[in-house]
Amino acid sequence: MPEHSNARLFVWFRILFNCRFYYPVFTILFLDLGLSIGEFAALNVVWALTSVVLEVPSGALADRFGRRPLVVAAGVLMVLEMTVLCLMQPGHHDLVLWLFVVNRVLSGAAEACASGADEALAYDSLPAAERTALWPQIMAKLSRGMALGFVVSSITGSVLYDAHSLTTALHWIGLDVTVAKQVSMKLPLLLGLGTALACLVVTLRMTEVRAPAPKTSLLQSIRETWISILQTGGWIWRTKAAFALILFGLVFDSVIRLFLTVASNFYRLVGIEEGWYGVIGTGVSLLGLVTAGLMETSAKVMTARQNFIWLGLVVFGGLLAAAHPQPGWAGIVLVMPLFLGMRFLQFFLSHYLNEIVDSEQRATALSFRGLTINLAYGTLTLLFGWQTTWVGGHLHLSADDPRVFAAALGLWPWWFAGTVLVAGGWMLLRVFTASKAERNVESSGH
Repeated sequence: MPEHSNARLFVWFRILFNCRFYYPVFTILFLDLGLSIGEFAALNVVWALTSVVLEVPSGALADRFGRRPLVVAAGVLMVLEMTVLCLMQPGHHDLVLWLFVVNRVLSGAAEACASGADEALAYDSLPAAERTALWPQIMAKLSRGMALGFVVSSITGSVLYDAHSLTTALHWIGLDVTVAKQVSMKLPLLLGLGTALACLVVTLRMTEVRAPAPKTSLLQSIRETWISILQTGGWIWRTKAAFALILFGLVFDSVIRLFLTVASNFYRLVGIEEGWYGVIGTGVSLLGLVTAGLMETSAKVMTARQNFIWLGLVVFGGLLAAAHPQPGWAGIVLVMPLFLGMRFLQFFLSHYLNEIVDSEQRATALSFRGLTINLAYGTLTLLFGWQTTWVGGHLHLSADDPRVFAAALGLWPWWFAGTVLVAGGWMLLRVFTASKAERNVESSGH
């Protein structure tokens, strides 16, 4: 496939940036370091707010001054956020809490810098006449690469985090070593730091494909950047296809991502031991390998509306399964649609939005997508924190009690169904209002 080197580096960047060794134990890492579910939710709100504040300005800066500098900045920030994570010490609650605050700010800033800029840099590197045909192939390749990356990171991260599994593995190869929990907790984080350094190297190899903006004064640059943001925002608001993609994207993404964030807590709820978390991640990734071609086929043979309808049904089914958790592996199998649903959602949003947006405002438009998604995720995370507190009080249990988490999951499918209906109603109202306005113009013309 005759793609620019930026497209190949984009695939590597996304894999290294997203396939992190601590993700299989993300929620329990917070809890094992002494934080509560409420603090975990609040810290993710900090992450989301940071992304929200920086998301669109970073995209506008990328469109104006170049996409590569923003992607390199994302690599630097990833190295810093992983360094902070490696400094965590269990048993020092206040220090851990504030280090996590710093980590969440750095992580949110890294996400904001990467969001939009990396995709725009890769997409605009492709020959203009072939972009629509080549991009789904690149995204399918990315999906396969991410699947393999998650296989490695999930197995390695979960085994290294579990001191018992790691000690057993060492004894099996003939080493009489007993690993302490405080040591094993750090190993996935140290590997994550190594991945961050590799990610930074990848970003430094990327090349800019657009001419830099003319040099102007600082105030003029700020003014023109904000004008660009407002113009792109106005285009999204006026363009029904773009607005619908972003609206349904945030509705789908927020609830799926929240479940993926607390997935390790769900594993505990259904009775799966920590050492098996990597096996679950591997299974999801292998399914991702199988379904990568299906994503490309779906984009070719079905419309955006049809793809989002069937995806909505799949997500609703997965949330129903989570709301009625079955013990053991049956419970894990039944929520697999949520893991796969996120992969299809990201593929569809990238394919359909890149197809309709102009190159000059591509990074800004993609950043608006990231802004709305992160804002919705942060809001839903905050609501989840309040929900567990309310449910715990209603059941007279601690908010960290597994029974509270199980009860909270019961409302999720109905939240998703309700927000989808509201989003659909809003779009129908917009179409009806626009049609009525057009008829009024036509009648006044006659």
